[in-house]
Amino acid sequence: MARSFNLFDSDSLKDFHKRIFFSMLLFLFVYFVAIYRITEIMLFNGLDDNELIIENKLERGKIFDRNGILLATTVKSYSLSVDPKTIKNKSLLAKNLSEILKVEKDFILKDLNNQNKNYWIKRNITPKEHQKIIDLGEINLRIHEERKRIYPYSNSSSHIVGYVDIDGKGLSGIERSFDSTLNESKNIYLSIDINLQQAVREKLDDTIQTYEAESGLAILLDIKSSQIISSVSLPDFNPNNRKTFLKENLINRVFQSNYEMGSTFKPLTVAMGYDKDIISPEMKFDVTKEIRGISDYLEYEEDGIYNPEKIIIKSSNIGTAKIASLIGKKNQKNFFNKVGFSKKLNVEILESVEPLGNKNHWGEVETMTIGYGHGFAVTPLHLVKAYASLSNEGYEIKPSIILNNDQQKQSQILLKKETSKYFLNLLRSVVLKTKFTGPRVKIDGYDIGGKTGTSMMVNKKGGYHKHKDITSFIGVFPIKNPQYVVLTIIEYPKEIKKLKNKTTGAWVNAPLVKDIILEMIKILNIPKNFSEEILNADIKYMYKSKNAAF
Repeated sequence: MARSFNLFDSDSLKDFHKRIFFSMLLFLFVYFVAIYRITEIMLFNGLDDNELIIENKLERGKIFDRNGILLATTVKSYSLSVDPKTIKNKSLLAKNLSEILKVEKDFILKDLNNQNKNYWIKRNITPKEHQKIIDLGEINLRIHEERKRIYPYSNSSSHIVGYVDIDGKGLSGIERSFDSTLNESKNIYLSIDINLQQAVREKLDDTIQTYEAESGLAILLDIKSSQIISSVSLPDFNPNNRKTFLKENLINRVFQSNYEMGSTFKPLTVAMGYDKDIISPEMKFDVTKEIRGISDYLEYEEDGIYNPEKIIIKSSNIGTAKIASLIGKKNQKNFFNKVGFSKKLNVEILESVEPLGNKNHWGEVETMTIGYGHGFAVTPLHLVKAYASLSNEGYEIKPSIILNNDQQKQSQILLKKETSKYFLNLLRSVVLKTKFTGPRVKIDGYDIGGKTGTSMMVNKKGGYHKHKDITSFIGVFPIKNPQYVVLTIIEYPKEIKKLKNKTTGAWVNAPLVKDIILEMIKILNIPKNFSEEILNADIKYMYKSKNAAF
């Protein structure tokens, strides 16, 4: 007999309640899924994937200079989107938004007439724009809260600090190199001094303008700490304004450009010969005759029989080529490996590149020309590293852009201490004994040494561009106790009549380095030092025939 259903039966009542309960759960689940999906479609349907707002759980870390001055931070921002299908009077809305956002009305109207998708009207609107949009009373406009990266010193630190994309992903400089660290809300302290950075940028820009040059760079390195205290590349860009993101502006020439360094290589060649006991300070070289097609720009003095110091002072290609020939390809390559010319530097800027040279065609002529800075190209930072290492009693310098980086603890000995002293002696002699360079870079109370360089721009089709010189000067001071290396490079300075049409490193770069050092003295409070004009290096003479001419 079939059992009758009794509403008041306890088992039946319990079963009924269970059915009701699970039915309600199912209904609520479907309801919330539907609401979520509708909201998702309303907000983001049609927006490009690369334009979706990415809400970071943690605020991106800040970037500071060595003194704790803020270089990059994140602020609250707003962005505006719309579903065109919900807008009735599109023309009126386009007109109003055009006036508020300073965007062409036709551009806005074109997108509003596209009925197929939602779109961003503008990302990162200002608080003032935000309020005006609210005042319009258009309920179908959607304002999204997000974050915007700002750079208080704009151009001054742009190549070092870098920039992020609209969703906060680092694309260059420190922003790129430490993207994950910054996304963990960790702050980064750089080794640069922003006040010095601004002063260097101003002096560099003045020189570029004076000589109507195309571009230039300057880099300052603290030898004692191995830290970069200033790095400027012009032209640069404003990371707060994407309209300045032109291809030529985004190139960080200190880290990304290779140059044939010309005569700034010559002291390196003499130093490597001395370190290997191949030459001595009193050896003599005949510079009166071309060798393998190599000639000098300046006429030789006296009898044209030069010792290595005179070769550097007169910047003789012939003399340096002869020294390089004695050194040989194998020793030259080994030296390049030691100072870091054979690979990309392990520095915190990921955009850095490795040197350029035809490693498969390196014969005697190439050895000679490389000896005086032609046929092999390095980044400015490579050259600064080499000079810093040779000035540091032969201990390797590992440049860093991060404050208190302890990688110097891993330093190794590259050259003999006596070689370092001799190298510094050569640089000081250039300033004390040259007719044009010395007077333009001397500063009373500071024993500065250095070397000029002038080279031609390499033509991609082969050979060199005529009348496109690259000028440079690299200085070390104080010579008695080396603390700083300063390098400047100017690309394509023009002949200026009032400046006697001179476009060599002595005329263009030496005064620039002097101006930069004066700014360093002022900003870093560098005291005067009084050292002997020529360092008393302990010279070990290797040859009995000291007066023989090669």
